[in-house]
Amino acid sequence: MTVHERGRATVWTDDAARLPLRRNRDYAYLIAGGAVSSLGSRMSSIAFPLITLAATGSPLAVGLVAGATTMALVLIGLPAGALVDRWDRRRTMIAAAALGAVSYLTVAIAAFADRITVPHLMIAAACGGVANGFYSPAEQVAVRHVVRRKDIPRAAVNNQVRSATAGLAGPPIGGFLFGIARGLPMVADVISYLVAIVCASRVRTPLPGAAAEDREALVPSIRTGLRFLFGDDLLRTITLLSIFLNFVGTGLVVSVTITMQQRGTDTTWIGAVSSSMALSMLVASLLSARILQRLSVGVLMLLTPVIGAIAFAGMAFVEAPILLMLLMACATFLLAPCNAAVVAVLTAKTPADRLGRVLSADNVLSLVLTALAPAVMGLLIGTIGGREAMEIFAGLLVVSGLLVLGFPRLMRISAVSNAPGGAAETL
Repeated sequence: MTVHERGRATVWTDDAARLPLRRNRDYAYLIAGGAVSSLGSRMSSIAFPLITLAATGSPLAVGLVAGATTMALVLIGLPAGALVDRWDRRRTMIAAAALGAVSYLTVAIAAFADRITVPHLMIAAACGGVANGFYSPAEQVAVRHVVRRKDIPRAAVNNQVRSATAGLAGPPIGGFLFGIARGLPMVADVISYLVAIVCASRVRTPLPGAAAEDREALVPSIRTGLRFLFGDDLLRTITLLSIFLNFVGTGLVVSVTITMQQRGTDTTWIGAVSSSMALSMLVASLLSARILQRLSVGVLMLLTPVIGAIAFAGMAFVEAPILLMLLMACATFLLAPCNAAVVAVLTAKTPADRLGRVLSADNVLSLVLTALAPAVMGLLIGTIGGREAMEIFAGLLVVSGLLVLGFPRLMRISAVSNAPGGAAETL
């Protein structure tokens, strides 16, 4: 299960009573459970298409199974955020992880027994999506509940580190396990869910949801979260700009793969270019704390797309795989600290009792547009050609960066409270 950056709880203990992250036992359990489950998710994400293709030989079936996960996340996202703000977060994490473990265990058993069917895979993938839709906001609600306010940016950075590490290590491990036996990657993800359950059960800080008398009905509760997200100028601006950046950036990453395939580039080099992105994001994640101390949120949201646009525009004219690897690393380097900054702002600026809904809404909007990006880019490449399509999207990246200049407050906000230079506004 993947872990996106979300969350907060209703009952709030005194900030001074919380321990620093290095000595915070509850935070250690939450970050460890999330790290293991994220690694398991990356392994199963490569295993699902491999199992589907091995069993059916149909690319359409692969698309249906992948689409089931995305559809489940989109459909459950908004209700899940509202329910996470209502329910006990520890129990929610445990129940969500249990659902994922059971559903993926059935796939492992079917794979070992050579009884794989597409409907079964679609149901299991959808259950995994539902599990993630609840676990992710509940886990981040819990994190916000156990860490000091000034540690929120550091926690967001740690989330980026574990996500980047899982993204780099998970797929090759999953592929290796699949080569031994088709069901092994799913077994590994089942184990990761069980680890998440154990870690969540060990958290001592109370993580209750809203009191019964304070709970809204489900639909009005969802509307409350959406109204807050889009009614606040700062949160609305950051959300819309980051969603647009993710959409354009995803399209450009896909365009590189497509154009390399069209040029007849060896698949090993295509994989190497993709790995260079994962490695770049991992290195940047490890440096994110220092970067956030030196650059404001607005500067990061300006530099990330502009540098990315320059690098992607260069890739439109370059065919040498080594150069493509270097350009891809440059294009995606600032994504991790930029994401950490955005998450820190959303988490710190949203009231405790609405954060699950607000961040789930942000996640759903980003997921929908990001899912559309490959189709839009593929259509453009098929219509006008790969180089021209990349140039158009690179231009859109520049536009997304320049739009930040229209919001001076963003340029003054620092994601950390101890940034040098006397930032005018901090979290």
